Amino acid sequence: MRSNISSTGRGKKILPAILIAANVIMLVVGIFTIPPNLRAEAEKESSVPRAEQTSPVTPSPEDEAPPASAESGGVPSSEETGVSLSTEERPDLEDFLWYTEDVAYDGVPSDANIIDSIGSLTGGWKALIIYDTDNEYDAGAMEFLNIALAGTPESLSLTLDWYSIFWSNEGESFDETDMEDGVFFGKWENGGLWASGAGTIRLKQFYEQNGKQYAVGTMDTPDGIPALVALVRP
Repeated sequence: MRSNISSTGRGKKILPAILIAANVIMLVVGIFTIPPNLRAEAEKESSVPRAEQTSPVTPSPEDEAPPASAESGGVPSSEETGVSLSTEERPDLEDFLWYTEDVAYDGVPSDANIIDSIGSLTGGWKALIIYDTDNEYDAGAMEFLNIALAGTPESLSLTLDWYSIFWSNEGESFDETDMEDGVFFGKWENGGLWASGAGTIRLKQFYEQNGKQYAVGTMDTPDGIPALVALVRP
């Protein structure tokens, strides 16, 4: 059984439209960046000696030994290992395909490990905000940013470090790295959190699956445009 967090109806049509437009931009970027990458790879290969120019190497007994097999079982959670998954790496669309192609429509996977305390969640996250999924305001957009969660259940903060935004009606992405960080303050309640600043962010569910942590929720914007929010790390 999955818990449904998504909008329905026209929202299911508008979200793919935003994604298609964003993917076109990514494809264009790829067309211009792939040739230099291929040239670099070709140069790297040309500098490697051919097999007949090198002396044969006899592997040591240690090299021949097969690697020790890991114990069977699922991947331990970060709560069990005590390892932080915090990240400062900048996000892109591929980081959120789990959300845009699945969770936004079908909800959190039934086999996910739900996280119900803030202890293992502090630190840095990659974040995505999707605006106006029903296209009621002609303001469809996807905004990429980093969010740092800090504090305690009774007094927490979210620091929003803006990165870029893609406006579907303009078909363009705009850099936001010079924008001042947004800071939201709030509390942990009922297995999720809310934090208010320029609007209110409500992250309703946190969960872990296959060594990654995820969060999903909504944002009430100052101008009343509805928005969906997704976080992931590492």
